[in-house]
Amino acid sequence: MIPDNIISEAENLRELIRYHNRLYYAEDRSEISDGEYDTLMLRLMELESRWPELATEDSPTLRVGAKPLSRFPSILWDPPMLSLDNVFSVEEFIEFDRRIRHELKLEDDPVYSVEPKLDGLAIALIYENGVLQRAGTRGDGSEGEDVTPNARTLRSIPLKLSSDLSGNLVVRGEVIFRKNDFQKMNKERKSLGLEPFVNPRNAASGSLRQLDSRITASRPLSFIAYGTARWPGGIASQHSLLDLLARLGIPLNPCNSLCRGVDEVEIACRRLEENRDELPWEIDGAVIKLNEASFQERMGTLSRFPRWAAAWKFRAEEAVTRLIDIEIQVGRTGKLTPVARLEPVFVGGVTVSSATLHNEDELCRKDARPGDKVIVRRAGDVIPEVVRSLGRPDGERGEKFEFPRSCPVCNGPVAREEDASAHRCMNPSCPAKLRESLFHWGSRDALDIEGLGSKLAEQLVDKGMVKDVSDLYSLTRPQLASLDRMGGKSADNLIKELEESLSATLQRFITGIGIPGIGRTVSGLLSGRFSDLQKLMDAGVDELLAIEGIGPVLADNLHRFFNEKITRDVVNRLLSVGFKPRGSGAGDGSQPLLGLTVVFTGGISIPRSEARIMAEKAGAKVTGSISSRTDIVVAGPGAGEKLRKAGELGLEVISEDEFLKLIRDGGYLFAKHK
Repeated sequence: MIPDNIISEAENLRELIRYHNRLYYAEDRSEISDGEYDTLMLRLMELESRWPELATEDSPTLRVGAKPLSRFPSILWDPPMLSLDNVFSVEEFIEFDRRIRHELKLEDDPVYSVEPKLDGLAIALIYENGVLQRAGTRGDGSEGEDVTPNARTLRSIPLKLSSDLSGNLVVRGEVIFRKNDFQKMNKERKSLGLEPFVNPRNAASGSLRQLDSRITASRPLSFIAYGTARWPGGIASQHSLLDLLARLGIPLNPCNSLCRGVDEVEIACRRLEENRDELPWEIDGAVIKLNEASFQERMGTLSRFPRWAAAWKFRAEEAVTRLIDIEIQVGRTGKLTPVARLEPVFVGGVTVSSATLHNEDELCRKDARPGDKVIVRRAGDVIPEVVRSLGRPDGERGEKFEFPRSCPVCNGPVAREEDASAHRCMNPSCPAKLRESLFHWGSRDALDIEGLGSKLAEQLVDKGMVKDVSDLYSLTRPQLASLDRMGGKSADNLIKELEESLSATLQRFITGIGIPGIGRTVSGLLSGRFSDLQKLMDAGVDELLAIEGIGPVLADNLHRFFNEKITRDVVNRLLSVGFKPRGSGAGDGSQPLLGLTVVFTGGISIPRSEARIMAEKAGAKVTGSISSRTDIVVAGPGAGEKLRKAGELGLEVISEDEFLKLIRDGGYLFAKHK
């Protein structure tokens, strides 16, 4: 039997802790120190530990976290949690307002709720009869991750609402870090020798989505509400909805305002933008909503956006600093990115010492050189970038940065893709991209090696078992069985898959080695032209250019790949382990659609992805739109606009059965084959 005085003390402690949580998170003030708060919490934990029957489903002690999960369960949202369409200027908002007044046939200016757009992670909280039951992230809008144990650790989220409420209430809002909490946490991490978090937005998302809720509990996250999934009974406007949430003890943004018409909205947004540094949390714009519930319902929603709301995005903050040097970073896909090393400068709430210059085209356009003064901003308030160069005060400038022709990591050849600005290392065994190369090598479009996924590729590289793509073929059963989630049977299956891949076609082999710009379609063209790999490796640029569908950039990339020592050696090592990739050869009839462009429309009985693969194996290029360059349209039941356009252009239209017969039998002649 629990003594009455103990029961009373526990109830009083719970109410007192909830009261101080509401003060701090809903009203942004406090009456006690952190130490005094901790004393209250420790006493309640002591009582509930000694008398477990005292614990309630809404006790503040639940905020300490629970044992780790293996994964997050799914949670479904109905209605969906939509994103917002953006406006970037008063002119764009005028057009938004004009459309609303026109569709609602309003004579007077509508009233809008203008609210700071918080920069965090969107979540929803499900309350039943006033008690928190579930919480989940937005996800794709229709399905998110159930993070209930983690959400319970946030002191700003009431486990029990302060007023009696019957039925179901789904509260939507953002999980964020207050600026002072974020800075304090980073200071503590540095003192412990841990890497500080770069920005509050990403840190908030990562902290709430920890499988171990005890980690979430250790981080000072906050929740701010902005609405509900459905209008509660008796609520007819956004303003009255926010009043209800405040009465329930749910934290809100204190800077919300009501505005009539465009002029008042513009003033409110400008005021928020000018004062954003003084706010307790990061914002990247303002959310503007029709205030009247009936107006929102009449405007309705699109598949992704509500038509009654918009996000007015603010300009990214900028600062001036000196560009010390330009370096090239090689990403996991082999992409070369120029990065500016800067004198540290505080911008957008963080200290920035490096910033992206994106690619060679942007580098040339901005003409940034070491020694220059440059303007820096946080693109999207997240990624630092160099906006432009201001030159040097003395007028003297350094040499222009020359983009490298070889990879700074492996010294392999670098290629620029056709109609693209990115440069990529062509060496599939480059250490910077080896994980991605192995994953691509085993993908369905390439060698189709079941079991060679991204996780396994990562383990093979991290443990030093594979340093070159050809090393895959010398892996042993004991080596593979020692890896996580493998075991003997999985090791045997993978070795069998690797052995079978040695008989891959030339098309799959070329796709697998991952030459920039050379996917399965172009590989099919090459396979149809060359009878074996050696003939392709020995082909000159002019011979490659003679193949329809291959332009100067692709021809040059192919020729360089097979003639640069580093990349040619990769191919030779693959040949030495047993590969003998052969093509179909020109004109042998095994690729009846060679060089043709195919479009599928309407319903067909086989999955569209399989139909695409079949067409590409037959040498075709598959596109999603009709044009004068389309050769064949495969039309099924329900074909509409594309079929009509095909008729206008006089294109060849065939049925699914005719397509399958063509693939199976070949010999179907079109103009390009005559």
